[in-house]
Amino acid sequence: MKKIAIVGCGGINSWVVKHINEVSKEFGHEQTIYIKLFDNDQVEEKNLLRSNQNFKLEDLMQEKAEALGNRFKYDFECVFITEDNIHLLEPFDDIIVGVDNHKVRQMLYKFALENHKYLLDMRAQGTQLGYYVIDHTKDIKYYNEKFFNNPKVMERKGSCQLKRDVENDHIENANKIIAYMGIYGIYLKRLRNEELSTNEWKFIY
Repeated sequence: MKKIAIVGCGGINSWVVKHINEVSKEFGHEQTIYIKLFDNDQVEEKNLLRSNQNFKLEDLMQEKAEALGNRFKYDFECVFITEDNIHLLEPFDDIIVGVDNHKVRQMLYKFALENHKYLLDMRAQGTQLGYYVIDHTKDIKYYNEKFFNNPKVMERKGSCQLKRDVENDHIENANKIIAYMGIYGIYLKRLRNEELSTNEWKFIY
């Protein structure tokens, strides 16, 4: 049985949970995967705007991991993954990343490389979206230079929706697009033991 850790349950991964549930049923993997959700954020009103995130009115003020875990019958733990508790990911084969913090992302890349884990990193902001599947022929120095070399970016907390878009009720859907593509396309290939044509892809619309 493949064990999958979903780290972060917000703008992207709240939809990832829905799609992986569908894919596992539609393509016959429901009995061959175990999923656990990790997040300690609560559902806020802004998360419900135009169905930006996959939450319902009754989920307000609940922990995101708990709300999704209960709805889709997955295990969950209401924690942020940090250096102090990253050992929680040791039992898992695959890590699906949907976080809004580059320091956490860097930590997860390092952990995956050192422990030979599959890692799918999906990103979205405004109309920009992309995915990266960790390449184990590379090392953390490569990824530090590629993604984690800008001190200002490393200190900044991101969001799938730009602040001005939320304020103007102009919600974009890059988070939904990459979540669907990431699971129905990229991760389905993983479940089928198929090779990707590319480990990274990005798009702006």
